[in-house]
Amino acid sequence: MEFDISKAAKSDDINDSLDYKKVSKRIISLCEKADSYLVENLIEKTRSLEVKLENLGSLALLKFDEPSTRTRLSFAIAAEKLGIKTFESSDVVSAKQKGEILKHEIETYVSMGIEVLVLRTKENNIDDYREFKDIGVVSAGFGNKSHPTQALIDISTLFSLNKINEKLTPITYIGDVKHSRVFESGRQLLNLLGFKVGVFTDKKLLPDNKNGLEIYESWDEVFESSNAIELLRVQKERLQDNEEINFDEYINNYQLTQEILGKSQSDLAVLHPMPINIGIEISKDAIEDRKIKYKDQLSHAIPSRIAAFKYVRDEI
Repeated sequence: MEFDISKAAKSDDINDSLDYKKVSKRIISLCEKADSYLVENLIEKTRSLEVKLENLGSLALLKFDEPSTRTRLSFAIAAEKLGIKTFESSDVVSAKQKGEILKHEIETYVSMGIEVLVLRTKENNIDDYREFKDIGVVSAGFGNKSHPTQALIDISTLFSLNKINEKLTPITYIGDVKHSRVFESGRQLLNLLGFKVGVFTDKKLLPDNKNGLEIYESWDEVFESSNAIELLRVQKERLQDNEEINFDEYINNYQLTQEILGKSQSDLAVLHPMPINIGIEISKDAIEDRKIKYKDQLSHAIPSRIAAFKYVRDEI
């Protein structure tokens, strides 16, 4: 863009000065052309570039629609150890808020090279995901029905502690089994292995399906029948309006205290999937007892998620 400024430079006459209006129009015209060239360039680049999904490496999406500390972190670390790059999402920031259907959501993930979807949700809709064959789906907790990697943690812990033996009922779940996905997946796994599962809780918190269960009425029955117990918190967020729990009665009857622990066998193992509500399912004085084994469970957290990734990728 050039302008002859020689006449204006030699004269003080206002009539000989630059026509800045014309200059401005020339500049605007040039910028508009530059924008056009840029847009054409971007379109051409978009059309010509080919992103080969196989060159992206292994990708996984961690989609957690409910709060999580241990499960989300251990999945992320497990993926890192396997060389899988992870991304995070949730319904709060997804197009589901705009009415997107599940099919389109999954198609989007697949088109961008996501191989594994690790999902935690309040919904009991795990069957909706079984029809998708182009992506591996790992349950990190579906509603109150599915938490298989936690079951792997718990049963692996029992084996490590030598609590799976000749007893028909190796473990008794104590607490809110009705709304617990930890319990549901645990009972499924143990039933598959040929064991029954013990339950000790308020009648309002018993599951509808009682197949494969032994229901106990006292702590003495629990200790006589099981090598281990797993404490479960009351799932306040899943209680229905018509499900009222008297917490004073619940604590009085089902809270594990140091006094109750003192009546148990010396080698009893006490598990808890966490988070622990001290003062409800267990007393403050009991949480430090040597029989409490949640740290043993934590040691299996990353390995169980590594196993899940390997399974969904057909590596085991």
